[in-house]
Amino acid sequence: MSFIPHLTKSVHHAGYPAIDPTNPKLSASGKTVIISGGAGGIGYAIAQGFAIAGAARIIIIARRQEALDESVASLNAESAAAGRATEVWTYLLDIRDSAAAEDVFKSIRARLNQGKLDGEEPIDADVLVTSAAELLQGKMSIEFSAEQYRGSFDTNVIGNLNLVRAFLAPEIPAIPFTGLDGIAKDTSSVPVPKRKKTILDVSSSSSYLVIPGQGPYASSKLAFTRIMQALQAEVDLIEGQPIRIHYFNPGTIYTPGVAKLMDEEAKNAIKGFIFDDYSLPRGFAVWLASPEAEFLKGKYVMSNWDVDELVALKEQYAADPTFGTITLKQ
Repeated sequence: MSFIPHLTKSVHHAGYPAIDPTNPKLSASGKTVIISGGAGGIGYAIAQGFAIAGAARIIIIARRQEALDESVASLNAESAAAGRATEVWTYLLDIRDSAAAEDVFKSIRARLNQGKLDGEEPIDADVLVTSAAELLQGKMSIEFSAEQYRGSFDTNVIGNLNLVRAFLAPEIPAIPFTGLDGIAKDTSSVPVPKRKKTILDVSSSSSYLVIPGQGPYASSKLAFTRIMQALQAEVDLIEGQPIRIHYFNPGTIYTPGVAKLMDEEAKNAIKGFIFDDYSLPRGFAVWLASPEAEFLKGKYVMSNWDVDELVALKEQYAADPTFGTITLKQ
């Protein structure tokens, strides 16, 4: 979109060599990747990307069994055709249910550690992608009902937070914290986490651009991004800083969700507008989870931005903690 400010001169609308999941530098070999909303749309494209990058297993979470069955069949067929050995697991889950989310992650950990001997280092998932979202638009901010706002926040904030909490459950006791009252959390008896973990939140440009008609969606996406900003600062207190969090705009893609809000006629009426291809978030998410993008933790980025140009800005990111963040401009 022309009104979106970009940090790089080159702006992409589809995948390109630097984010190609087949690039050995972006290998996800041995990784376990959990993706919510991974049964379709952007989430499924990201699942494809990690499978192409050689992930050991892709775990897809969704609310509809039919969608899960279709996605696992498609991913398995693609992997078989390409000679890949990626396992695909699926879990039926309404992410708004915190207890159910905890149970799913307990089940995942139990399955990952099946057959391990006592005393061996437990296996856990490496990457969490929060892609499930509720998209509402088309009314004035005050025309949306309280129930519609609650629905957006229940999924886009509470639901995604349930996943992050369950994903980081083993690390939470070891995260140092001192409250405003000066009382420090006692972590002396807890081992320092060593496993590197990455959270990729599929965010939106609506989280920082003022776009009329997106009150519930924009505010809920911004709220979750803000929570993740705070969480990154908190987990950075762990020795070695093994956890990194990224939030990124996947591009403007004509997903099934968008199609419900904008039919083909309306889509074609937007003269000169270029919708992005699924290959863009498919590759960008894999790149973002790679060591090359570690300097972008806690920063907002867009899939459209050229990654080589982003790497060239590495020193600027390091010198200015507010660069690439949603913050007050002075």
